[in-house]
Amino acid sequence: MRADYASYDEDFFVVFMDNVRFISNYLSRNIRKYKVETDGTFKMLSVSITNASDSCLLRAEKDLAVNVHLSEYSMQNYLNMKDEKTRFEFYLSILEKGYLIASKYKNIPYEQLLSLHQEFRQGGYLNEKLFKTKQLKEYGINIKLIHCLSSYDYKLRLFVFDLKKELIGQGVIYHTFPDEILFDKNVRHLVIDDSKLIITDFLNKPQFVCSLSDLSRGIVKSTCVDEKTQKYIYNEQNIEKFERLKWPDVK
Repeated sequence: MRADYASYDEDFFVVFMDNVRFISNYLSRNIRKYKVETDGTFKMLSVSITNASDSCLLRAEKDLAVNVHLSEYSMQNYLNMKDEKTRFEFYLSILEKGYLIASKYKNIPYEQLLSLHQEFRQGGYLNEKLFKTKQLKEYGINIKLIHCLSSYDYKLRLFVFDLKKELIGQGVIYHTFPDEILFDKNVRHLVIDDSKLIITDFLNKPQFVCSLSDLSRGIVKSTCVDEKTQKYIYNEQNIEKFERLKWPDVK
Protein backbone atom coordinates (compact mmCIF):
# COMPACT_ATOMS: atom_id res chain seq x y z
CA MET A 1 0.00 0.00 0.00
CA ARG A 2 1.23 3.47 -0.86
CA ALA A 3 0.35 7.13 -1.15
CA ASP A 4 0.48 8.89 -4.50
CA TYR A 5 3.47 11.21 -4.17
CA ALA A 6 1.93 13.81 -6.47
CA SER A 7 -1.20 14.05 -4.33
CA TYR A 8 0.25 14.84 -0.91
CA ASP A 9 2.97 16.87 0.75
CA GLU A 10 6.24 15.18 1.56
CA ASP A 11 5.72 14.97 5.35
CA PHE A 12 2.40 13.18 4.98
CA PHE A 13 3.77 10.94 2.23
CA VAL A 14 6.77 9.78 4.30
CA VAL A 15 4.77 9.13 7.47
CA PHE A 16 1.93 7.36 5.65
CA MET A 17 4.34 5.11 3.75
CA ASP A 18 6.08 4.09 6.97
CA ASN A 19 2.80 3.60 8.84
CA VAL A 20 1.40 1.15 6.28
CA ARG A 21 4.51 -0.88 5.41
CA PHE A 22 3.84 -3.47 8.09
CA ILE A 23 0.57 -4.45 6.41
CA SER A 24 2.03 -4.46 2.89
CA ASN A 25 4.93 -6.58 4.09
CA TYR A 26 2.58 -9.05 5.81
CA LEU A 27 0.44 -9.46 2.71
CA SER A 28 3.43 -9.73 0.37
CA ARG A 29 4.98 -12.50 2.47
CA ASN A 30 1.84 -14.49 3.06
CA ILE A 31 0.16 -14.34 -0.34
CA ARG A 32 3.00 -16.53 -1.62
CA LYS A 33 1.58 -19.58 0.12
CA TYR A 34 -1.28 -19.57 -2.38
CA LYS A 35 1.12 -19.81 -5.35
CA VAL A 36 -1.07 -17.45 -7.35
CA GLU A 37 -0.90 -17.65 -11.13
CA THR A 38 -1.72 -14.55 -13.21
CA ASP A 39 -2.31 -14.05 -16.91
CA GLY A 40 1.35 -13.15 -17.26
CA THR A 41 0.83 -9.42 -17.70
CA PHE A 42 1.43 -8.64 -14.02
CA LYS A 43 3.23 -10.19 -11.09
CA MET A 44 2.55 -7.56 -8.44
CA LEU A 45 -0.53 -5.67 -7.25
CA SER A 46 -0.06 -2.28 -5.60
CA VAL A 47 -2.70 0.01 -4.10
CA SER A 48 -2.23 3.73 -3.51
CA ILE A 49 -4.40 6.48 -2.09
CA THR A 50 -4.80 9.58 -4.25
CA ASN A 51 -6.82 12.79 -4.38
CA ALA A 52 -7.39 12.08 -8.08
CA SER A 53 -9.90 9.63 -9.53
CA ASP A 54 -9.88 5.86 -9.11
CA SER A 55 -7.70 4.20 -11.72
CA CYS A 56 -5.93 0.98 -12.62
CA LEU A 57 -3.02 0.56 -15.00
CA LEU A 58 -0.02 -1.64 -15.72
CA ARG A 59 3.29 -0.07 -14.83
CA ALA A 60 6.87 -1.09 -15.43
CA GLU A 61 8.05 -4.37 -13.93
CA LYS A 62 4.57 -5.85 -14.37
CA ASP A 63 3.01 -3.88 -11.52
CA LEU A 64 -0.78 -3.74 -11.61
CA ALA A 65 -1.14 -0.34 -9.95
CA VAL A 66 -4.45 0.79 -8.48
CA ASN A 67 -5.19 4.32 -7.29
CA VAL A 68 -8.05 4.68 -4.81
CA HIS A 69 -9.61 8.13 -4.55
CA LEU A 70 -9.59 9.51 -1.02
CA SER A 71 -11.95 12.43 -0.55
CA GLU A 72 -11.06 15.43 1.56
CA TYR A 73 -13.68 14.32 4.10
CA SER A 74 -12.14 10.84 4.32
CA MET A 75 -8.68 12.34 4.67
CA GLN A 76 -9.75 14.55 7.56
CA ASN A 77 -11.53 11.64 9.17
CA TYR A 78 -8.33 9.59 8.89
CA LEU A 79 -6.17 12.36 10.35
CA ASN A 80 -8.54 12.63 13.32
CA MET A 81 -8.51 8.92 14.12
CA LYS A 82 -7.15 8.26 17.61
CA ASP A 83 -7.93 4.57 17.98
CA GLU A 84 -5.15 2.41 16.59
CA LYS A 85 -7.42 -0.43 15.52
CA THR A 86 -9.63 2.04 13.63
CA ARG A 87 -6.63 3.23 11.63
CA PHE A 88 -5.53 -0.31 10.84
CA GLU A 89 -9.04 -1.10 9.63
CA PHE A 90 -8.94 2.03 7.50
CA TYR A 91 -5.79 0.76 5.79
CA LEU A 92 -7.41 -2.61 5.14
CA SER A 93 -10.56 -0.97 3.79
CA ILE A 94 -8.52 1.03 1.27
CA LEU A 95 -6.80 -2.14 0.13
CA GLU A 96 -10.16 -3.87 -0.25
CA LYS A 97 -11.47 -1.01 -2.39
CA GLY A 98 -8.33 -1.34 -4.47
CA TYR A 99 -8.89 -5.07 -4.97
CA LEU A 100 -12.42 -4.39 -6.25
CA ILE A 101 -11.13 -1.85 -8.75
CA ALA A 102 -8.36 -4.20 -9.92
CA SER A 103 -10.80 -7.10 -10.27
CA LYS A 104 -12.65 -5.17 -12.97
CA TYR A 105 -9.54 -5.29 -15.15
CA LYS A 106 -7.74 -8.48 -14.18
CA ASN A 107 -8.35 -11.79 -12.47
CA ILE A 108 -6.73 -11.25 -9.08
CA PRO A 109 -6.67 -13.53 -5.99
CA TYR A 110 -9.47 -11.53 -4.37
CA GLU A 111 -10.73 -14.16 -1.92
CA GLN A 112 -7.22 -15.14 -0.86
CA LEU A 113 -6.35 -11.52 -0.12
CA LEU A 114 -9.50 -11.05 1.97
CA SER A 115 -8.61 -14.25 3.81
CA LEU A 116 -5.20 -12.79 4.64
CA HIS A 117 -6.88 -9.63 5.93
CA GLN A 118 -8.94 -11.77 8.30
CA GLU A 119 -5.88 -13.68 9.46
CA PHE A 120 -4.16 -10.36 10.11
CA ARG A 121 -7.08 -9.17 12.20
CA GLN A 122 -7.30 -12.40 14.15
CA GLY A 123 -3.57 -12.18 14.85
CA GLY A 124 -4.02 -8.81 16.54
CA TYR A 125 -2.74 -6.79 13.58
CA LEU A 126 0.77 -8.09 14.25
CA ASN A 127 3.47 -8.72 11.67
CA GLU A 128 5.94 -11.02 13.38
CA LYS A 129 8.12 -13.68 11.82
CA LEU A 130 10.59 -16.16 13.26
CA PHE A 131 14.13 -15.32 12.16
CA LYS A 132 16.34 -17.96 13.80
CA THR A 133 16.53 -20.41 16.68
CA LYS A 134 19.70 -21.89 18.10
CA GLN A 135 20.65 -24.22 20.94
CA LEU A 136 23.94 -23.54 22.71
CA LYS A 137 24.44 -26.43 25.11
CA GLU A 138 27.85 -25.24 26.27
CA TYR A 139 26.17 -22.09 27.55
CA GLY A 140 23.06 -23.87 28.76
CA ILE A 141 20.67 -21.84 26.62
CA ASN A 142 18.34 -21.83 23.65
CA ILE A 143 17.79 -18.60 21.76
CA LYS A 144 15.00 -17.40 19.50
CA LEU A 145 15.09 -14.32 17.27
CA ILE A 146 11.89 -12.77 15.90
CA HIS A 147 11.32 -10.03 13.31
CA CYS A 148 8.71 -7.58 14.65
CA LEU A 149 7.44 -4.99 12.18
CA SER A 150 4.84 -2.49 13.35
CA SER A 151 3.23 0.70 12.08
CA TYR A 152 5.93 2.66 13.92
CA ASP A 153 9.17 0.68 13.86
CA TYR A 154 11.06 -2.55 13.27
CA LYS A 155 12.53 -4.53 16.14
CA LEU A 156 14.63 -7.67 16.17
CA ARG A 157 13.71 -9.36 19.44
CA LEU A 158 15.92 -11.94 21.10
CA PHE A 159 14.54 -14.43 23.66
CA VAL A 160 16.77 -16.57 25.85
CA PHE A 161 15.60 -19.85 27.39
CA ASP A 162 17.41 -22.30 29.62
CA LEU A 163 17.61 -25.94 28.53
CA LYS A 164 14.36 -26.59 30.44
CA LYS A 165 12.69 -24.09 28.10
CA GLU A 166 12.18 -21.51 30.83
CA LEU A 167 12.50 -17.90 29.67
CA ILE A 168 15.45 -16.23 31.40
CA GLY A 169 15.81 -13.06 29.35
CA GLN A 170 14.52 -11.07 26.42
CA GLY A 171 15.21 -7.81 24.69
CA VAL A 172 15.53 -5.85 21.47
CA ILE A 173 18.90 -6.05 19.75
CA TYR A 174 18.01 -3.92 16.70
CA HIS A 175 15.50 -1.06 16.63
CA THR A 176 15.04 0.96 13.45
CA PHE A 177 12.49 2.53 11.12
CA PRO A 178 9.74 0.35 9.60
CA ASP A 179 11.36 0.17 6.18
CA GLU A 180 12.47 -3.12 4.60
CA ILE A 181 15.57 -1.47 3.17
CA LEU A 182 16.88 -1.17 6.73
CA PHE A 183 16.39 -4.75 7.83
CA ASP A 184 15.66 -7.05 4.91
CA LYS A 185 19.28 -7.32 3.78
CA ASN A 186 21.20 -6.60 6.97
CA VAL A 187 19.45 -9.20 9.14
CA ARG A 188 20.10 -12.40 7.24
CA HIS A 189 22.36 -14.81 9.13
CA LEU A 190 23.11 -15.95 12.67
CA VAL A 191 26.75 -16.80 13.35
CA ILE A 192 28.30 -18.19 16.52
CA ASP A 193 31.96 -17.21 16.67
CA ASP A 194 33.94 -18.09 19.79
CA SER A 195 32.08 -16.33 22.63
CA LYS A 196 29.87 -14.15 20.45
CA LEU A 197 26.51 -14.29 18.75
CA ILE A 198 26.71 -12.30 15.53
CA ILE A 199 23.94 -11.16 13.19
CA THR A 200 25.29 -10.67 9.66
CA ASP A 201 23.87 -9.17 6.48
CA PHE A 202 23.30 -10.84 3.11
CA LEU A 203 27.04 -10.52 2.37
CA ASN A 204 27.89 -12.08 5.75
CA LYS A 205 29.18 -8.76 7.04
CA PRO A 206 28.70 -8.46 10.84
CA GLN A 207 25.96 -6.07 11.95
CA PHE A 208 25.19 -6.85 15.61
CA VAL A 209 27.18 -8.65 18.28
CA CYS A 210 25.97 -10.14 21.57
CA SER A 211 28.08 -11.70 24.32
CA LEU A 212 27.15 -15.35 24.87
CA SER A 213 28.28 -15.01 28.48
CA ASP A 214 25.74 -12.21 28.96
CA LEU A 215 23.01 -14.20 27.24
CA SER A 216 23.67 -17.21 29.47
CA ARG A 217 22.86 -14.94 32.42
CA GLY A 218 19.70 -13.62 30.78
CA ILE A 219 21.28 -10.29 29.85
CA VAL A 220 20.17 -9.27 26.36
CA LYS A 221 22.05 -6.40 24.74
CA SER A 222 23.88 -5.88 21.48
CA THR A 223 26.52 -3.71 19.85
CA CYS A 224 26.05 -2.51 16.29
CA VAL A 225 29.38 -2.85 14.48
CA ASP A 226 28.37 -1.43 11.09
CA GLU A 227 28.73 2.35 10.74
CA LYS A 228 26.04 2.69 8.09
CA THR A 229 23.52 0.69 10.10
CA GLN A 230 24.32 2.73 13.21
CA LYS A 231 22.90 5.85 11.54
CA TYR A 232 19.37 4.44 11.54
CA ILE A 233 19.20 2.85 14.98
CA TYR A 234 16.77 4.40 17.44
CA ASN A 235 18.73 6.91 19.55
CA GLU A 236 18.51 10.34 21.15
CA GLN A 237 19.58 12.06 17.94
CA ASN A 238 16.79 10.65 15.76
CA ILE A 239 14.04 10.07 18.31
CA GLU A 240 11.89 12.82 16.78
CA LYS A 241 11.82 10.99 13.44
CA PHE A 242 10.49 7.91 15.22
CA GLU A 243 8.00 9.88 17.28
CA ARG A 244 6.43 11.51 14.23
CA LEU A 245 5.30 8.05 13.11
CA LYS A 246 3.20 7.75 16.24
CA TRP A 247 -0.17 9.41 16.50
CA PRO A 248 -1.05 11.60 19.51
CA ASP A 249 -3.45 10.19 22.06
CA VAL A 250 -3.35 6.72 20.53
CA LYS A 251 -5.55 4.25 22.39
